[in-house]
Amino acid sequence: MCFSPLVSYVTAVRADRMRGGRNKFGPMYKRDRALKQQKKALIRSNGFKLESAAPPPASPLQTDYSFTGTLHNLPTISKSLLPSTPSSITPTDYEANLYGPPSLGMAMQSHVPLTAQYQYTAFSGRAIKAECPDYTTSPQPPSLPPLVLELLRCDPDELVVQNKIVTHLQQEQSGRGRLDKPSTFSLMCRMADQTLFSIVEWARSCIFFKELRVGDQMKLLHNCWSELLVLDHIFRQVQHGKEDSILLVTGQEVELSSILSEAEATLSSLVQRGQELAARLRALQVDRREIACLKFLLLFNPNVKLLENQAFVEGVQEQVNGALLEYTLSTYPQFQEKFSQLVVRLPELRSLSTQAEDYLCYMHLSGEVPCNNLLIEMLHAKRACV
Repeated sequence: MCFSPLVSYVTAVRADRMRGGRNKFGPMYKRDRALKQQKKALIRSNGFKLESAAPPPASPLQTDYSFTGTLHNLPTISKSLLPSTPSSITPTDYEANLYGPPSLGMAMQSHVPLTAQYQYTAFSGRAIKAECPDYTTSPQPPSLPPLVLELLRCDPDELVVQNKIVTHLQQEQSGRGRLDKPSTFSLMCRMADQTLFSIVEWARSCIFFKELRVGDQMKLLHNCWSELLVLDHIFRQVQHGKEDSILLVTGQEVELSSILSEAEATLSSLVQRGQELAARLRALQVDRREIACLKFLLLFNPNVKLLENQAFVEGVQEQVNGALLEYTLSTYPQFQEKFSQLVVRLPELRSLSTQAEDYLCYMHLSGEVPCNNLLIEMLHAKRACV
């Protein structure tokens, strides 16, 4: 069975394994009929069915993948090493310090009607203007959709994740000895492997995901693990705010020029494409709440094959889509196209993650990546399920 590698890690999600469960978020979005129609009209007008959008072509697979540089010893972690939100991300981000920054999108599909517990209830006789006031002239900050705040609460504390990864790498290196130093690529894979563990833990603890059976959980994770991993890295660079360096999950800052000078063509292309996507998201002033929504849209993909509870997954995606659209319209009223601009970045993310998977697979077959880690297990599982 193609989802066996992760079963032992995720089976502790829910003891009774009951399907579904009571959803306490159904009543959250009782909005008036006019706003609901505005959302639907905006979605239709932008034609959000991105599976037909052609992603940027990936670079052809190379045969020379040598990357022999090394990193210095891992530093002691301090809060000063953590990336901070760029100063350009300012519009009504008045709760930015209430929650830790996220560590970690999904093409908008056409959806079947939601079940009663997911539907937006309409109130008649109220005007759109009352629901979408001009916050650029009002000192009163907009009320945030409750679901957006709940998704944000699911995100792990980045300092905790960072310390776990650094501690693990230091313990692993101490067991290997000072003379046995891993290559830069090997160290990067170990960082990615530990980050992947944190992504799985995030999924296990987040709302909605716990309502699914283990089989569906595995299928969803196998489908999107690389996209979540790439998004985690990309948003860290958005927060880092420097185009000439890269911030690693350990808190280390590495000069971009040193990486590009040591890497071969495909790895250089991956790094550069990642920096370009980070620059586009930074220009959109993407914030942590939007990233939290994009993570859920990536995870809850109703197009994954052989899902037992596809209707539930589709309902979650519908809710998150609506919450993200409502959030962007109310928080950034001067940027009505932000929702669509965020969504059209997702094919780029998929293309980049696919190229990264191909590169990882080649390096694994070349003996550069060990077999006994979650990263390679997920790679094999995803390709076995295609």
